[in-house]
Amino acid sequence: MLRFWFRERVFSVVKYCVSPFIRFEVEFEEGISEKDLNKVKNIYALPNRSISELVALDKYTNKLNAPSPKEYFEETSLQRYICLIPPKFNIGEQKIKRFLPQNLPEILTLEDDEVILVPVSFYWGIHPDKQRSFFKIAFSQSWAVSGSFKKFFRVLLHGRTLVIRFNKPFILSELKERDRTVEESSRLVSRYLRALFRKTKKAAIGPDISHRRTLVRSLARDKVVRKEIKVQSKGDLKRRRKLNKKAFKYANEICSDINYPIVRNLQRGLGWFWNKRYDGIQIQNLDKIKSIASENSLIYVPCHRSHIDYLALSYILLEKGLMLPHVAAGNNMNLPILGSIGRGGGAFFMRRSFAGNRLYSLIFFQYFRRLLQRGSTVEFFPEGGRSRSGFSLQARPGLLSMTIRSFASLSNENVKLIPIYIGYEKIIEGSSYLSELLGEQKKRESFLDLFKTIKDFNNFLGNAYINFGSPIDLKDFLESELGEKDYKINSPLDRPSWLKKATNNLGAEVMRGINESAVVTTSSLFSLSLLTETTQTLDSNSISKRIEMFIDLLKKNDDYKDVWLTEESPKKVIAKTEALGLINSQLIGGERVFRPTRNEAALLSFYQNNISHYYLLYSLICLSLKYVEKLSEEEIIRLTNLVYPFLQSDVYLPWKGEQINKVIAKNLKTLIKSGLIVKTDKGLLSKPEKNGKEYRDFWALSNISEPSIKRFYIVMSTLWKEEGTDVVELQQRCVAIANKLQQIEGWLYTEFSDAAKFQFFITKLLEDRYIKENTSNKLSASRITQRVQKEFQQFFNQEFMHEVNQLNLRE
Repeated sequence: MLRFWFRERVFSVVKYCVSPFIRFEVEFEEGISEKDLNKVKNIYALPNRSISELVALDKYTNKLNAPSPKEYFEETSLQRYICLIPPKFNIGEQKIKRFLPQNLPEILTLEDDEVILVPVSFYWGIHPDKQRSFFKIAFSQSWAVSGSFKKFFRVLLHGRTLVIRFNKPFILSELKERDRTVEESSRLVSRYLRALFRKTKKAAIGPDISHRRTLVRSLARDKVVRKEIKVQSKGDLKRRRKLNKKAFKYANEICSDINYPIVRNLQRGLGWFWNKRYDGIQIQNLDKIKSIASENSLIYVPCHRSHIDYLALSYILLEKGLMLPHVAAGNNMNLPILGSIGRGGGAFFMRRSFAGNRLYSLIFFQYFRRLLQRGSTVEFFPEGGRSRSGFSLQARPGLLSMTIRSFASLSNENVKLIPIYIGYEKIIEGSSYLSELLGEQKKRESFLDLFKTIKDFNNFLGNAYINFGSPIDLKDFLESELGEKDYKINSPLDRPSWLKKATNNLGAEVMRGINESAVVTTSSLFSLSLLTETTQTLDSNSISKRIEMFIDLLKKNDDYKDVWLTEESPKKVIAKTEALGLINSQLIGGERVFRPTRNEAALLSFYQNNISHYYLLYSLICLSLKYVEKLSEEEIIRLTNLVYPFLQSDVYLPWKGEQINKVIAKNLKTLIKSGLIVKTDKGLLSKPEKNGKEYRDFWALSNISEPSIKRFYIVMSTLWKEEGTDVVELQQRCVAIANKLQQIEGWLYTEFSDAAKFQFFITKLLEDRYIKENTSNKLSASRITQRVQKEFQQFFNQEFMHEVNQLNLRE
């Protein structure tokens, strides 16, 4: 009795405090009107326990002189309302416990066949898209369960925009049957009300796009997960409960929690950022993605250059009316507050390594698989971390392997991977990348790095660009990869023998798609034109002509006819690069001269490397002639074909097999027509005459591929000098030699001494049998290597080869 009295006093106090803040509109569903609320047999059904909503309903019924929800029903001690109670999940027992609304069983026992149940819905700040305030959007209606704190601010911010909706009533006796117990009838009424409120809420604010409430529990209770827990627990009940809790913790740690108010806030904030700090995001080829979106699960696989890459893509997809993707993020990004905002915007978090944690790996796989099964879009960066050099990195196998296994375990799902190039005229992390571009060791990724770049936000950043590549149909890919083999798997634990090769090939296909979509921006075109000059110094007239040359070569290449060239005027390219603050010209002898400082050259190399692959074949052809006087066309094609496979895999060039000879011949013809290679009277080919513009352009083109070929020679030379070394020793020796060469020559090839590049070359040499590995893991040159050793030397000058040989003798 005392508790009842206390509850009434609390209600009176709350009503007195919040009533001034509450103004409402009232809506009636078809089948009910205002006059129906005056019926004495009415009992109100509310979707949840909320004293503020009860106050609003009481206020409206008092205004109508209709029975209040706080009044007693006729001559009983039952008040005229019931509230649904949300279910609770028992983690240890892995069961959902449901509760009956208080007073419902007692109401069902009334000997009255005319009791009417009136469902009432409440919507606070129902249109977040029309709100201008960050806080109003954050506290508007959503599918998330609201705590007291959120309800309090919801009343303060949205009390005057409340909508009370009365749904069609029903007579309670219609749901009662004689052969049902009161408890069974109560459960039936509860189910009916839950379904009704879910349906009306969906119609009012859109579907529940949060997967946390629908996935976390089901993942922890998944059949495969339960089986694994049973195996690991070995019949120990205490250990099983502990593993059940761990499974729930893992699922809770992983799952995204897309939240409509957060999404709208992010959309507004990002709209300001992309249109005020940048000059907007330019996009191409989105229409072909829209045309397949309704029939396929899409997996977006963009390159990764900046922390803001995923913000750019999510913003554009939202703006253009496509589904918001679930974005894979490292758990180092799961920071307090920022992690919650990230989840609300679609991020799901993953650990850097799954090694040794079978249960975590299984739950993550099941989550990823369900996203595809539900037709959700997913986004992850195949390179893993950000590229600090501007080159595309080798694709990491983890999520690509999981994509293949998830697809192979599903039936009749249409899944397409969309390679995407995201580029910037100026990246906000430029200054933070500088130390690594100058050769220092790479630092570990951290989301806090983003805050170190805030000082650049006020500078002119130019445009951002998103170019959608050609979709890769996963079914077609696997059928092409495996031929007649069946790629279907029955268990997430299955790792068929073909998986590793298919994963590597899919990674290469994705990276090729990204590189083919690379955007030629003003900053990348300027950087390429300046840094390929041997002295890295050009006056304004010379760099204008160099820019024209690179544009002309790109346009004359049929294989690159769809390449996105953002600016074709050399003057505008130069002006934009200066406006971006990437370089300052100097006035020397009345001429504007561009001579970058060491720091400027390092940063410009990032932009150069974004597009250098478009000119790599031209460069290899020029390099084959660089240190010899004359060669026949056949000899140039043969020499270029000799080194092409190593660079093709490194920078993901598209041509393979027999087609490469035709492509080399076609590129060679373009160079001859452009005057960059000269045909002599005897039909042989040579360099242009010295000191002319064409000679300098020829030399600049050859400089693009020379660092990679030099790195290749270091590997081969080191192996020729000292056989019997293992892979790790060979890699370490090569890195040491490359570092010393850079110090001696003062080269600024940012990736020249990159250990990963040497590791890639050594792996490729092993695969192609240029080097052999014996049972003791020792390496030696094969007969093929010894035979082509002399031919490779044509790509280098004598001074370089002598220096490498001397360094090998000293090591």
